[in-house]
Amino acid sequence: MPDGLICESEPMQKVLIVDDSQTNLTLLDHMLRRQGCEIVQARGGHEALTLAGEHEFALILLDIQMPGMNGYETAMHLKQLPRGRHVPIIFITAIYQDEENVRMGYETGAVDYLFRPVNVQTLTSKVQVFLQMHRQKVLLEREIESRVQSERSLRQAEEKYRSIFERAVEGIFQCTPDGTFTEVNPAMARLFGFDDPAGMIGVGGLRRQLMVESDDMNRYMGILRRDGYVSSFEFSGRRRNGDTFWCSESSRLVTFDNGTELVEGVLEDVTRRKQTELELKHLATIDSLTGVYNRHLFFDRLEHALVTAKRTDSIVAVLFIDLDEFKRVNDTYGHHAGDELLRMVAGRLQKRVREADTLARLGGDEFGVLLECLDDQNGALTVAQSLLEVMTTPYVITGEHIRVGATVGISFFPDDGKDGVSLISRADSAMYGVKRRGGVRFGTFRECGVPR
Repeated sequence: MPDGLICESEPMQKVLIVDDSQTNLTLLDHMLRRQGCEIVQARGGHEALTLAGEHEFALILLDIQMPGMNGYETAMHLKQLPRGRHVPIIFITAIYQDEENVRMGYETGAVDYLFRPVNVQTLTSKVQVFLQMHRQKVLLEREIESRVQSERSLRQAEEKYRSIFERAVEGIFQCTPDGTFTEVNPAMARLFGFDDPAGMIGVGGLRRQLMVESDDMNRYMGILRRDGYVSSFEFSGRRRNGDTFWCSESSRLVTFDNGTELVEGVLEDVTRRKQTELELKHLATIDSLTGVYNRHLFFDRLEHALVTAKRTDSIVAVLFIDLDEFKRVNDTYGHHAGDELLRMVAGRLQKRVREADTLARLGGDEFGVLLECLDDQNGALTVAQSLLEVMTTPYVITGEHIRVGATVGISFFPDDGKDGVSLISRADSAMYGVKRRGGVRFGTFRECGVPR
């Protein structure tokens, strides 16, 4: 039995799932099958209201996009029912997490959001927390009903809630608006590298110190003051030893009757997810064979370079590089040797271009180099000659010394084209013109290009 579930002698806790899709209902039912609770299904808002009037639910999982009565309307009606007034509602939706939808959800009584596709571990973890809290609520109500209000009972009830606070895997905190912590759980202390939560409590402005970017605290407080809550606010945090990590926080501003304000929130480490996002973004711009940029990134950089050049009245050059005799290498030594040759060529070219320049594999045995902010066209000619020189040394592949040359065609903005497609096309045309002409292995569109 999962930790925190009620014992067999107690009535089984009930969870209501509301969705107009039977497929979604079946999927969620399957995910929660072993959570020690009874699953009740409703195919829409009206059926949910009927069931909420007949049963006591520990939690309601509610879809937003439903015909007839949507999730927001259903939540508002549920909160008007005696049995539904205090039941926590988690919205499950495929709607993008924008501020308007989040605000509507919290205003209608939601305590949390889950976005499709639903992660099983996240779903079951959240359901377990609310089942635990519901059980504590039921037990506390029974104690009150039986008039067991001794000091011992009050301490036990407090300890039960404290146990959840202490065992939570996410950081839970309470602090003043100026960033002085008044309550911190062990998970929060561990996230920031403190041995004991007490080390974080009472230190003036510590919360601001734990944010890497000083503007993050101002931005965070601006949202909190404006909306009264912050949802999934991401920032770079600083551990006690100086290490940094990515955090995601959801919190709310609580104002007491005497005017005192406190911030209560939950915080988690999302470094792994952020690193994955950055890695995927990086992979989307890199040619997997050679490790240099790919065609997509080259076009993107070119478009940005043209915008800058138009504003600064500078020159942009596109160098189109085609390997000579590459087909012969493939046919003679095999595709493995051809791939290795491309990697070695890319490595040599990369060492000859400036950090501000962009080298990319455009496809097959073709490479492109983007030169920005040139004062005149001679700079591009010098780079082309340098790239050809680095190609003259033989390549040693599988014990064989292989010689290949290259041909470079060059086009310039603004003389040869006003957009990226035209410039690449005319650099390509110049390259073929150089091949036909023979002699020097590089040339410009004006010299060698075929009119388009």
